[in-house]
Amino acid sequence: VPFAMTWSSTAFGPDGPWQAVQVNIGSPSQQVALYPAGTFRSHLLTPRICSNITLSPDTCYASAAGLYAVESSTTAVDTAISVPAAIDYTHGGLQVQGTPGISVLDQINIGVAIGSGNTIVVPNVTIGVYDDVATVYPSGSLYGLQVGTLGLGYLGTVNQSFTQLGLPSINGSLIPGYLEAANLAPSNTFGLHIGSANLKIQGSLYFGAFLGIEPVDDGKIGLIDLLDITINVIDGSSPFNTSTINNLLAAGNSSIGPALPVPLLPEAPYLDLPKSTCDAIAAWLPLTYNADLGLYTWNTNDPQYSQIVTSPSVLGFVFRKDQTNTENLTINVPFMLLNLTLEPPLVSKTIPYFPCNAQSNGRYSLGRAFLQAAFVGANWNANNNQGVWWLAQAPGPNTVSQSSVETIGDQDSSIASSSDDWADSWKGILIPLNSQSANTTASNTTSSSNTTLSSKTTLSSKTTNTSHELSVGAKAGIGTGGAVCGLLMISLCACLCLRKRSSDQEPSS
Repeated sequence: VPFAMTWSSTAFGPDGPWQAVQVNIGSPSQQVALYPAGTFRSHLLTPRICSNITLSPDTCYASAAGLYAVESSTTAVDTAISVPAAIDYTHGGLQVQGTPGISVLDQINIGVAIGSGNTIVVPNVTIGVYDDVATVYPSGSLYGLQVGTLGLGYLGTVNQSFTQLGLPSINGSLIPGYLEAANLAPSNTFGLHIGSANLKIQGSLYFGAFLGIEPVDDGKIGLIDLLDITINVIDGSSPFNTSTINNLLAAGNSSIGPALPVPLLPEAPYLDLPKSTCDAIAAWLPLTYNADLGLYTWNTNDPQYSQIVTSPSVLGFVFRKDQTNTENLTINVPFMLLNLTLEPPLVSKTIPYFPCNAQSNGRYSLGRAFLQAAFVGANWNANNNQGVWWLAQAPGPNTVSQSSVETIGDQDSSIASSSDDWADSWKGILIPLNSQSANTTASNTTSSSNTTLSSKTTLSSKTTNTSHELSVGAKAGIGTGGAVCGLLMISLCACLCLRKRSSDQEPSS
């Protein structure tokens, strides 16, 4: 039977709100909320981060998710492992500074098993603990990280083995591998949907299962090829002067080429893209660029703002579907999901923002902002421990995300499809515009973003304020036959999109 993680009733910032799973660590137990993310170890913040007057001068924001005091746990092993944990546990999703973490082992109570009702405690989980770690923004300001991560396993791995000169090896558990080995889950796998706290789309994290979607062929090893980013209007009249805007990924930047390989990083918040791409998108939206943060804030007084974030207008991410190069997959992210909130200490008062990070310094990735609208999962043991992973369109608020859970076997490399309809899952939430309510002024100006749209950016229609049928890009994301989503499945070798930097990998067994 698959194992379903429990999610915290609290959402976290300062750039979300974001949902996180809830666990209890050590003995006596310490309750902590964590973002499900990354390979190998989990990452936890300690109470000492609150005593850092630079990171927590007035308020310790990290305490909201819970902090882990290793010295208070009688089940912790904190002195036997000399291997430090890498500073940046966002793996390039944020610009991170601080001191390396300390490697420890401790038990994690991950919750109650489906069916049996038994509480499951995973012993000796590999953990990195941090006293001093912060994000650096373009202005040079430092802001302490506020939430740690729960590791999602690795290729064919049950234990992470730490070898030390002259001493016996020490094994730390990886949660999905342990669950399968202990017959507490059907496979060494995970399936994750971050969901949306704002729209009450419940997150889901299963070990041994994934949400049912349409299977496709094996793809290439490694990163996802992002081919384009588009703006589409799924239904009704357009708040732009067109129903579809293409070629935003490479607009004004010939160095990008035919594809941009990107990882998926649920440990990081933003859409980390080239500044030229962020500017090309922003040129169509009522946004202002905040150079101190490298992010864009919504101009809420512009009438187009409410039209865009409440209508079926989406940002489409077009991926190469498989290694044959013959098919694409589009994941549609409604702008309603990209109307997020900046909070203190990043800003003095809360403000809506668009999560395109224009200062990612060449380390491009898609973080939680994207994964609000997508499922991601992996079978670490498939293909003789080379692994497969899946990416799919996730439904909106009208679908119970746990309704189509698909159990995954040890060597399964494909999963069944769902009969859910993506458009129906947003019905009544995203309200189509009529010709009278749609804004007749296009937003491809430079007044808010100070950018110029490349001549390579193309429009599929020049018609203003007319009702359009579903665009080709939108159809690709929704799938055919009423299926909720398409599926991208990629074989894994030593590299996964939810990847660990080599500096944070230790030998495993």
